[in-house]
This record gives sequence, C-alpha cells and structure tokens, in this order.
Amino acid sequence: MNSESVNALYGYSSELPLLKDKTIDDQLEFLRSLGVNALFGGYEKPELVEKAHSKGMKIYAELSCFVGQEWWEKYPSSRPVTAKGEKLQCEGWYCGVNPSVPAVRKELLGQLKDLLKKPVDGVWLDFIRWPCHWEDPHPCLPRTSFDRGTLDRFSQESGLDLDLPEERERAADRILKDHRSRWIAWRCGVIESWVAQARRLRDRLRPRLTLGLFGVPWRPEDHGEAIREIIGQDYGALSQSVDVFSPMAYHLMVGRKPDWVGKVVDKTREMTGRPVWPVVQSVDQPRTLAPSQYGQVLRVAKESGGRDGLIVFTAEGVLEDRDKLEETKRIFAQD
Repeated sequence: MNSESVNALYGYSSELPLLKDKTIDDQLEFLRSLGVNALFGGYEKPELVEKAHSKGMKIYAELSCFVGQEWWEKYPSSRPVTAKGEKLQCEGWYCGVNPSVPAVRKELLGQLKDLLKKPVDGVWLDFIRWPCHWEDPHPCLPRTSFDRGTLDRFSQESGLDLDLPEERERAADRILKDHRSRWIAWRCGVIESWVAQARRLRDRLRPRLTLGLFGVPWRPEDHGEAIREIIGQDYGALSQSVDVFSPMAYHLMVGRKPDWVGKVVDKTREMTGRPVWPVVQSVDQPRTLAPSQYGQVLRVAKESGGRDGLIVFTAEGVLEDRDKLEETKRIFAQD
C-alpha cells in the first residue's frame, strides 16, 4: 500500500455537478486541484482508469454484500426471520439479507472474483453484516435469523444438539437464554469466515490489491454491544483478513457531534491494529450539514485516522456545494 495519505471521494460519476461538461483529463485535473487522489467509482471506464493512474490517482470499488430485496426473491431462505418468528421487513431502501445462506455466499464470491479482474486498486466490502439499518440515532436492532436453515447450520457448526421447539419465537427464546454467547460468536464467525474467503481469493488473484471494509461505526459500548450481538462485526477477528477499516462515521445521521468521529477512529485502530480510513458525510442528511461543520469533521478525521486515508461520502455532496468544495480543498491540500 502506498504510504501517501489517501484523500478519496465516494460515488464518482462523470455526470456530477462541475464535472459533466469537462473532458476526462480536465475532470481529473480539477479533482487533483482539490487534493483528491482517489475515487470510488469509474472503474468501468478504461480510459478514466488509465488516465487516473497516469496522474497517480487510485481507483477503488465496493462490493455490496448482504443487502437487497432481489436476494429475497432469488433465494427466499435469505430473508431473515426475527426472534418473534416474523419475516424481516425492509426499512425504507434497506433490505437486509441472511449472511449464512450458502447460495448467497457462493454467488457473492463469484461477484468478487469478477470485480478483481477489473483495473481497480482496491475493493471495499459493504453491507458485510447481519441485518440492521444503523444510520439513525435510535436504530431498530433486530435479532436474526431464527429460520430452520440457519438454526440447523448453527447446531451443526457449533456441535450443539439443540432440540428446539418448532415455534420460531420459542426457539429464539431458548437460544438467547441457554446458548446466547455461542450464538453471538457463531454469527460473528459467519461474517468472519466469508471475509476470510474473500481474502484468500484476493491473495490468489490480486495479492497487491487493497481489501477494505466499510464498518458500522459502533464502539463496543454503543447500543448494548450491538456491534457483535446484532451486526456480527468483530473488528479484532476481522483484522486477520482486512487491510483497511473504514468506519462509516456519518455523525449527522446518527445524531453525534464532530468530535465523535475521532473517537470512532481511535477505537477502531485500537481494536484492529490496521490502517483506518474513516468515511465522513458531506450529504445533507437528515438535515442540512453546514459547510463549517463539514470542515470541522474533516479536520477531526485528518487528525485521527485520516492521516492514513479519508473517504468523503459523497462526491456529489461536495461538488454541488461551493462552500463544501472549498473546505475539502483546504483540508486535503494540507497533505
């Protein structure tokens, strides 16, 4: 990995404001003038990739893993079942997928294999978790998945003879009462084992490519240790397979102050021992993000994990606001 600090914009498109009327060369020069040296997106265009690389810029991609209603339709068993025995519902655009389903796991590895053939410098795993729409100050924390297939896999892989009642809610109660710690560890292992497979595939096909992970920005004490109990992301274990951790530190979405970003980064580095490239928001969600506060978040991130790398979500959020554009240039240009 390059020792130079990475200043990345997520969601690059040649049709974004301030870019769509420029040639590819002019787009890249404009972005470089802001201090941007990496983009998430654009790898489908060989000319862009070639010219970006010639200018010393990196091109990264993401792989959306366990998310999407289309998985429910293709593999009905991938729709999680809650502790109440009910099928999980979508929360707005978010439809979580059961990450233990063998067919989904196999197909995602195939998608990763195809992506590794592209001229990208790194791939970040996204939605690599058990279901939870976390981007809220008070998120719903569903306990999943208590369908028969998942419970059978848990029983077989943990070596437990569960002898569970047929009623899903009673089965869930039994597991959470009698086998809670084993259940939590197994669910974390479901995520870890797929990421380990992804790492081995990367090592075989593109050993120099960076494997990153977009992580939920919860510390162990947040939401009753939900990072492991609900999400199933054990950062310490995942560090065996992941090169770079990118906690999605969207402070405004989760109702936090800018200094929270630094705390998330510090804790992530402590738990993983890996480089941390935090993702900070530039978008106006759930309300307008003042450019001055956006600039403050950039500074906090740069003073913590951002010295290794920093990702701004999204490119459009920066390029459609002149004041945010200037804040980005001011902070990125310090490198």
